Amino acid sequence: MEKLVLKTIKKYGLILPGQILVAAVSGGPDSVAMLHLIRKLTVSWGVKIHVAHLNHMFRGAQSEEEACFVAGMAQEMGLDCTVESFDVPSYISRTGLSPEEGARNIRYSFLQRIAQACKADAVMTAHHANDQAETVLLHLIRGAGPEGLAAISPREGNLIRPLLETGREEILHYCREKRLAYRMDPSNEEDVYQRNKVRLDLIPRLKKLNPQIINALTRTANICRSENQLVQEITEEAMGQVELVRQERGATLDLNRLDQFHLAIRRRLIRKIVDDFTHAPGSLSFDHTEDILNLRPGKEICLPGRLYARKEKGRLIFSRCPNFPQEDFDFFTPVPLRVPGITRIPQLNISLETEVIPWPEPHYVKNKNSAAFHLNVLDGQLFVRGRLPGDRFQPKGLSGTKKLKDFFIDEKIPHEQRKAVPLVISGDKIIWVVGYRTGEQTEATPLNEKALWIKVKKLSRA
Repeated sequence: MEKLVLKTIKKYGLILPGQILVAAVSGGPDSVAMLHLIRKLTVSWGVKIHVAHLNHMFRGAQSEEEACFVAGMAQEMGLDCTVESFDVPSYISRTGLSPEEGARNIRYSFLQRIAQACKADAVMTAHHANDQAETVLLHLIRGAGPEGLAAISPREGNLIRPLLETGREEILHYCREKRLAYRMDPSNEEDVYQRNKVRLDLIPRLKKLNPQIINALTRTANICRSENQLVQEITEEAMGQVELVRQERGATLDLNRLDQFHLAIRRRLIRKIVDDFTHAPGSLSFDHTEDILNLRPGKEICLPGRLYARKEKGRLIFSRCPNFPQEDFDFFTPVPLRVPGITRIPQLNISLETEVIPWPEPHYVKNKNSAAFHLNVLDGQLFVRGRLPGDRFQPKGLSGTKKLKDFFIDEKIPHEQRKAVPLVISGDKIIWVVGYRTGEQTEATPLNEKALWIKVKKLSRA
């Protein structure tokens, strides 16, 4: 393992002599092995390591014990250490983020703050080859292109991942060999969220087809990363050739110039222009991008972020949506669903109760306020919100997506009632327009062993 990690460090230039590093240490085997090994490898390099641990306050006393464990380990190694606590459950309740995304935001903000205070050259995390393989599969399942399949990078800004080409089995073997103590997070063994299902179910099945599946998927990520970098460079060069004119409330470009490029570059140009304009990278889905490219002259479409696009006089025009006043889209802040548990939406006087149940369930009855979903829809970002301009939905039984606005029209939902229709969201996908229709291929089937049952109830007035 030492030779493999050292090879990764040298290949990507992750650590240089005399640097100051912040080590993100959770107390699990991955981060403990990383800290022990990097300290050993760099002891003659004059590298200084500052240990950082954030207690996310998800698991009460257990989280407190892990924080004490990391602080004690750092002290035994003679390393400076910063341990802080942050009430992430309250944060995600306020912001509507998923537990995974909320914890990640707070954790990286904490790490960057410590790095700045220490004047560190880099922050190192313990992502390894199995994490890489899981990420490739998750992105593949969602329908990603080369950019998504590139997955995790060995270096991202000042973030470095020296274990990225090392498998989890090697890490656990290293811990046993060096007799390193560590702490295990029991939530990693729960098969509720999609990443855990990939780790616990899908990868073991794939190993029967290819025992080297982790290496194969890691290689796929490396290939896609290199090719994605090339396409990004081509896209940057193309940006200077489309006669893009940026304005305060919009941007326009020459369609003839755009059409001279390969479809792959046209898609990237569209996404980059919208990302730069909205300052919200990733806001455009594949369907939105295709809709823009296929626009007919004189027509316009609404996009996420209160934008619309139209083709006019040989130019593609992006503008703020002047024809969608706030009162027409009185959506409430996205609220993460507790799984299992009860999530209250006081704005609509309802609650959503969720539970993971054995499937098929003989007492289950589907109706407008009850639906059962297969667990693959749980990707760590399950939440409920109101409609947004540009929303698209693939109703059960439909081969493609359609505008949510058109779905409402087809269902004869009065305009004044539409803003009060809750939407259950997984990632960027609507899986249930509550009271009307579930999404295509989201409901539990007889082939599933477990299902997520969601029930909508009126809040008590008492």
